[in-house]
Amino acid sequence: MELYPNVYQIGSLYGGRNLFQYLFVGDNVVLVDTGTADTPEKTIFPFLDKLKIKPEQLTLAVTTHADLDHQGGNDSIKSLSPRTMLSCGEADRELVEDPSKLYDLRYNFLKQEHDVSIDPVPSPEAGKLRHMDLCFTGGEKIHLGDDWYLEVLHVPGHSRGHLALYDPRKRALFSGDAVQGRGCPEASGKMALPVTYYHIDSYLSTIRYFEHLPVEVLYSGHWPIMHGEEIRDFLAESRRTVEFADRAILQSLAKAPAGLTMKELIEAVASAMGDWPEENWIFAMFPIKGHMDRLEQHGKVKPVPGTRPARWALA
Repeated sequence: MELYPNVYQIGSLYGGRNLFQYLFVGDNVVLVDTGTADTPEKTIFPFLDKLKIKPEQLTLAVTTHADLDHQGGNDSIKSLSPRTMLSCGEADRELVEDPSKLYDLRYNFLKQEHDVSIDPVPSPEAGKLRHMDLCFTGGEKIHLGDDWYLEVLHVPGHSRGHLALYDPRKRALFSGDAVQGRGCPEASGKMALPVTYYHIDSYLSTIRYFEHLPVEVLYSGHWPIMHGEEIRDFLAESRRTVEFADRAILQSLAKAPAGLTMKELIEAVASAMGDWPEENWIFAMFPIKGHMDRLEQHGKVKPVPGTRPARWALA
């Protein structure tokens, strides 16, 4: 789908959710996100073919953040088009390059202490080990043509190195998964996943940054296209979700003098939210761990000594 002249949204489904990549066709041809391991072959390259763009014409592929559905296609892109430069945020580099580290350090980092995790080994959808050609830290510009460029924004919270791209000419923001409202929807609109931010203060800072950025249209990794007031409502909802989770955690701990485990906190917060599907509650481990780290730093909660799985109680 052409969003505006020479800018396209490439869409497919992953787990019932929309999965979007974005293509900019100018002096350089730039792809934003590569999807899962088979997305290039099944979706991206056929789309390029319709535009009569050969794979070797692809200049740069930008991975917005470390998640298998945004980075899994990197190896496929590079294998078919060796001259294409692969890139991501510097702080996400280790996880984007190596699926085994993505799983060990991002998806399963709570297994030993809290007995919560996702999959023990990388899914084939996560792709293969593939090194980045360059990394961004925010503030760079990607040249597309005369008076046309993309600003690279470092917008952490969901991941440490999360990137967004901003087209000032159209006041268009390509946000990836940087902000998430109440959670990630299915293509049908029904809720699919809990929010999966982790670094709370960084996430709130990203929300504030977007609120002060002149944005008329927002294009994301999974959410419908948003304009004007829809964007402001989505950002406000993202902040309210953080505040709600904080309250739900503290209220649940107030009823449990002996403390609660991660699994118990996941159930408490997810039940309070009301619309996160139970089969995917496990993904709430990311924001809840972030909230617990922050609440502990602020002296509001404390770990219960000698417990496995670990428990927290009110301080």
